[in-house]
Amino acid sequence: MVKELLTPGKIGETTLKNRVIFPSMCNYYCDDKGFVTEQLKEYVRARARGGAAMIIMPGSPHGTPGPARPALSSPLYLDGWKSLAGICHSYGCRLFVQIHPANAQAERDPALLLPDNMEKDYILKLTESYTRCALAAKEAGLDGVELHGAHAHEIAQFLSPYYNHRTDEYGVDYLGRSKLYRDIVSSIKQACGREFPVICRISSSEGIPGGQGRGIEETVKIAPLLEAAGADAIHVSIGMPLSEQYISAPMDVPDAFNRGEIACVKRAVRIPVIAVGRINSPELAEELLRDGTADFTAVGRGLLADPDFVNKITAKEPICRCLGCNQGCRKSITKKAIFCVQNPFTGREASLHPTYEEGLENRRILIIGTGPAGLEAARIFAMRGARPVIWEKEHIPGGLINLAKQPPHKDAMERIISFRLEMLQKAGIPILLNQEAAPENISEFHPDLIILACGSSPSVPQIPGLCLPDGQPKENIYPADRLFRDPALRVKLQTDGLPVAVLGGGLIGTEAAETLSLLGLPVTVFELGSEIAKDLNKNRRYFVMERLRMGRVSLLTGVRVTNVCLPRVTCRKDGKELDFDGFGTILYALGRQNLISRRLEENLKKAVPDVPILSIGDARQPGMAMDAIADAALTGANFHF
Repeated sequence: MVKELLTPGKIGETTLKNRVIFPSMCNYYCDDKGFVTEQLKEYVRARARGGAAMIIMPGSPHGTPGPARPALSSPLYLDGWKSLAGICHSYGCRLFVQIHPANAQAERDPALLLPDNMEKDYILKLTESYTRCALAAKEAGLDGVELHGAHAHEIAQFLSPYYNHRTDEYGVDYLGRSKLYRDIVSSIKQACGREFPVICRISSSEGIPGGQGRGIEETVKIAPLLEAAGADAIHVSIGMPLSEQYISAPMDVPDAFNRGEIACVKRAVRIPVIAVGRINSPELAEELLRDGTADFTAVGRGLLADPDFVNKITAKEPICRCLGCNQGCRKSITKKAIFCVQNPFTGREASLHPTYEEGLENRRILIIGTGPAGLEAARIFAMRGARPVIWEKEHIPGGLINLAKQPPHKDAMERIISFRLEMLQKAGIPILLNQEAAPENISEFHPDLIILACGSSPSVPQIPGLCLPDGQPKENIYPADRLFRDPALRVKLQTDGLPVAVLGGGLIGTEAAETLSLLGLPVTVFELGSEIAKDLNKNRRYFVMERLRMGRVSLLTGVRVTNVCLPRVTCRKDGKELDFDGFGTILYALGRQNLISRRLEENLKKAVPDVPILSIGDARQPGMAMDAIADAALTGANFHF
């Protein structure tokens, strides 16, 4: 039972209505000069309205302002911050600013001035800048500040023996390295008053390869010093850019993986401790409070996935849980702003509004496919008052997610489907399984709208020797997703025990290689590009690559496969022809295509020429789950008869 999580708590003299905090994240919702936008306001409103007790918003005290976070370096920015404070307070939510300098993170900017090169006058000006920012926050009506002493930002650089080699009072040991942090806390308390709360964020350990950074043993000595300087709470994160895979840890890492080190900090201080790091369910957050690991929980990606996380606990409503995929929220390859696979409204709160449409309940809307796009389109149409019907040719819903959840560490992908199925069941939306979408069947349904969400299928590469004259792959040559679709194939490959060639080192190819490696099979991946798994975000890719290296997987990049004739694969690299022998099977993962949906659409235009037909997700353009779900949501919200 979730109880402690919903009880009020205090940070300094400030009372929070529960123990759930939405932590600071660079969101890229500001304009180019760092001013608050309507997009940012509505993003904040959604989380405040959803029940979070506190929102911590990053703000730049100095440096060149930009879209990543709102600036607080000039009175010109105060009105924007006042509007954010007003939004939060209207829902009983506290607003803190994380003082987070622009362009001041080590490993990001080679021209960055590091602690060793800072003059003492410059260091004193840093303290003054942070203090001015805190005063501005107080003037804007914010409830407190958080100082960013983690992840190699300015303060964290001073705390780290990896970056700080000074021999004066700002270096040498943990006392010297923490002096700047302590001075800033004391200066803010003196300027803003003891009642104005200050949270100190810190990495419990830096995790820098080779053990050159700060470890938990030193952090537990620093935390009491910050408390003595006036800190009202310690927010315990982990990592630095050199260990970035842990800063926003993906699904490859256990939930609440840093709880042990957080508990060490908790034992070292008397002030409240905030826990963060893959806390993605109310039950887990409750557990951390009850066992004394922390006093508050920071739920970041969980509140991206479902802003109503807190309110749904009391309402006993299904929570849309974070996957830990980092596809949209952490350095997305295609979009710099924060988005979310699970929640297409994240970042679109100001523009995506599924509104009720009178008479929509009488329209016969047919959705073909129960993958992410089909289920999301149905959910959005149901929010607008429609009662769509979903057809699925398989015996279970889920589409390609039924394959995507099978590779190692990806079982959380099931949450994409399970949440939407639960919501559709509550809405009474029917799903017909084992239902073939033949044109004559669809015509008999008499639809007013047809939505094709029937996914994609593997592209068959035009490589000599791969296929028979009819275009079908030869014996012992399969599309890589067959490995996840057909348990008998896995048994066969493991029984044979022969090496496997995987053509294509993208997401599907690397997941196939890792799965084969776990079966004990030697694997060679042939990739035309210069990188393996290049479309994975950096944090997930780190763990995938580590597992491939530890397994019996050979990774070949910059190679073009020119011919296959089992047991041989022939390729070209740097103008030379190379032969690789000994393979018993070839799996190919060289892209996906929407040929099936395009053919179905062509046939339907003949069978029901007057009915609008919309293709969404992979049926329109093969891509990532985030793209499919967003496409479905936008289609469902914006279509009008």
